[in-house]
Amino acid sequence: MKRRLIKSSLILMLMLVILASTGYSLSREARKHRDLGYQYYEQRKFREAAKELEKAMELGDAGARTTIWLQNCYQEIRKTIKLITEQSLKEAITQNPDDIQAHWQLAFLYKKRGYTSMAADEFKEVIRINPRVTEAYYQLGSYYESINNPEEAIREYEKVLEIEPSYSKKGRVQGALFTLYYNQGVDYYNERRFQEAREEFQKALKIKPQDKKAQAMLKETKPHLEPVVVPEISGKTQDYLDKGVSYYNFGQHDAAIAEFQKAIKIEPRSLDAHLYLAWVYEKKGEQKKAIREYQKVTEIDPDHLDTHYRLGIYYDSVGRKAEAIKEYEKVLSLKPRKEKLEKISPVLYAFYYEQGIKSYKKGKYQQAKESFQKALKVKPGDSEATEMLSTVKMFIEEKGKE
Repeated sequence: MKRRLIKSSLILMLMLVILASTGYSLSREARKHRDLGYQYYEQRKFREAAKELEKAMELGDAGARTTIWLQNCYQEIRKTIKLITEQSLKEAITQNPDDIQAHWQLAFLYKKRGYTSMAADEFKEVIRINPRVTEAYYQLGSYYESINNPEEAIREYEKVLEIEPSYSKKGRVQGALFTLYYNQGVDYYNERRFQEAREEFQKALKIKPQDKKAQAMLKETKPHLEPVVVPEISGKTQDYLDKGVSYYNFGQHDAAIAEFQKAIKIEPRSLDAHLYLAWVYEKKGEQKKAIREYQKVTEIDPDHLDTHYRLGIYYDSVGRKAEAIKEYEKVLSLKPRKEKLEKISPVLYAFYYEQGIKSYKKGKYQQAKESFQKALKVKPGDSEATEMLSTVKMFIEEKGKE
């Protein structure tokens, strides 16, 4: 009797283990397709296996094992790609736009031929049909990295690790993410966007905690985030500033200039004195003197948004386009308010677009691509810049095959 009870207990425990491992919460139909998929896979019938595993996932099987086996099926199917023509795959997609195998094979066919942007479009279709195909995100991350689009590359690589933390190419993904985070941090640092730079270096150090370069750059950001200590203005300097402002308000510009200059003699780095002096000169129409004072303001405070904005307007008005763009780019990095953004965006867009067209006409496609990408950052979704970007990408791909 005792032996029978022990035997019954062991059988019950075994059944519980089996039920837990097969996902008891799954419907009978989902388990049926999953198990059939496994059988086909063992028989090396990869197309049939993929169809069954896809059905299982549609019915709620989101298990890691099913996802991995499905990706393995796609990889095995991919090996037969040389026997399949582009035309036959396109016909299959025309008949069934959700034919994931056709999109998958077409993506690698395009990739093999060097049509990387077209391959990326097919990987996006694979994700649309089945958002859990990790390899598709990995391929998109590699594509965006190759065309120097770090934001999108980071997004795709992060998705890989989110879906499948133990992904077979995890080391490669983490290495790519480290480099992208670090380079993005350096770019932000050079643009004086120190808080954003700090965040990127911290992300990089989560992957490689002992990396000396990232540690050093993270340390470099700290002083820039500490509050700027503005020297206290002496009573005498303040008196001169107050008198100067009073003269300015009453239209006595020469008298105002004299007072502001007295303040500067006492405190040469008085930001307010240089700023007021610039305003008076501008009011008098003495633009060159005004610009000199605005430049001194930016030396004292490199992030003085309004001064960069005024310098940009001045340079733009006198045809010094390159200097105007530099000032407007600085304004953009300082995240201006809506009214200033609306003023500078069209100027930046026109400049980047024109530069792109010039480079395109000279056959400098890489430079053209970068200019059109900048134009689209200022004016996202613009049809003309989008069309030109697609065109130059095509030329770049064709050139790469020569």
